[in-house]
Amino acid sequence: MEDVLGVRFQEAGKIYYFSAAGYENLEVGEYVVVETSRGQELARIVIAPGQVLNVELTEPLKPITRLAYDDDVEQAERLRGKAEAEVGLAREKAREAGLPIKLFSGSYDLEGKRLTLLFLSEDRVDFRDLVRDVSAAAGVQVQLRQVGPRDQAKVVGGYGRCGRRLCCSSWLVSFPAISIKMAKEQDLPLNPSKISGQCGRLLCCLSYENEMYRVVKQALPRPGTYVSTPSGNARILAVNVPRGTVSMQMETMQVVDVPVQEMGLDQGLIRILSGPPVSATSGPLGPQPTPEPAGAASASGGRDRGGQHGRGERRGPGAFGHARAAPPQAAPVPPEPAPTAPPAPQAAEAAAAGAPRRSAGHRRRRRRGGAGQQPQGPR
Repeated sequence: MEDVLGVRFQEAGKIYYFSAAGYENLEVGEYVVVETSRGQELARIVIAPGQVLNVELTEPLKPITRLAYDDDVEQAERLRGKAEAEVGLAREKAREAGLPIKLFSGSYDLEGKRLTLLFLSEDRVDFRDLVRDVSAAAGVQVQLRQVGPRDQAKVVGGYGRCGRRLCCSSWLVSFPAISIKMAKEQDLPLNPSKISGQCGRLLCCLSYENEMYRVVKQALPRPGTYVSTPSGNARILAVNVPRGTVSMQMETMQVVDVPVQEMGLDQGLIRILSGPPVSATSGPLGPQPTPEPAGAASASGGRDRGGQHGRGERRGPGAFGHARAAPPQAAPVPPEPAPTAPPAPQAAEAAAAGAPRRSAGHRRRRRRGGAGQQPQGPR
C-alpha cells in the first residue's frame, strides 16, 4: 500500500497506521507529528510507505499532521523530564488520600496540555479526588490509567537474569500466553524465583523454545522407557533437548549419553520395549542375588524378613526400580524309614549286650536285703 505508514509512540510498542498522503520519501527512523485521542504526539516511523503488506484496515486512516522538527524532539525530551516530576507530586497526593496505588510513570502530549499517569493496584480504586488534586496542583488536564505488572515492566524496563534488556521493553510487542505446563515441558525447577521475571509473572521466554521441546520429546522415548539397543537392553533416564542427547542405563549399570542423531529410531537400531526385559539367568535387567541356604536365614536371626540388612547388602527394589526375584525354595527332605525289629535271638543278644553290668557289692546288698524281708500273704 503506497500511502500507508506504520509508527510507534514508544520502543517495542504497538504499531499504529496513518495515511501518508501528501508526503513522499518518508524513511524508517524519521519522526512525525500525528493527532491521537490524547492530542498531538511525536511518533517514530517504523514501516515506510510502500512496505505495508496485507494490513487489515477497518476504519479510515488519519493523516499525519506534519513532519517533526528538531524543536519538537527537544520539547518532547523536556516534557518527559517534567512528567517524572509530576509523578512524584501525584505520589504525595495519593499517600495523603490513603489510596493503595503505585504510580510509576507519566507522559505529556506534545503540546504539554494533558498529563497521563500510569499506576498499579490490585483492586479497583476510586481516584476521582486524586485526579482533581493533581490537576489543580499541576495546572494541566490529568488522566489516570490502571495497568498490570507486565505493562509496568515494559514501561520501566530493566535487565533480566540472562544479562540482556527485558524482552518486553526492547523488542516484544505483545505478551504471549504463558503457563506452568511450559516449565514442566522444559524440565525446569518449579521454583517461583527461578521461572518468574521482573514483573513477578512467568518468564515470557518460556514460550520461545516450548514448541521445540514438545516436538523433540514426542519423537523420543520418555524417561523410564525400556529399549533394546545393539549393545543390550537399557532404560531411558533423561532427555537433554538443548544438547540433543539421551541418557541410558545399560544392563551393566553403566550410564551412557547417546546423540539423538545416532539413535536411529526410524531405522530400527533402537527398539522400544513394552516392559522391562527379563532374562532367564539374570532376571529383569541385571544380575540377581544368590539365594541363601535354608539354614542361613535362621542363623542370621531372620534379618531378611525383619527388614535389617547386613553391611553391603542392597535393600528394596532392584537397580532398575523393580522388585528382585524371590530365591528358589529348598526341596523338602524325605523322612527316613523306621528301623525294623531284629529277630528274637538277635534281640536277646542285643538286650544282653545293652544291659548295664552290675558290681559285686550291688549283688551282695540285694541278697542281704532280701533275706530279712518277711513274705507277705495274700491280700
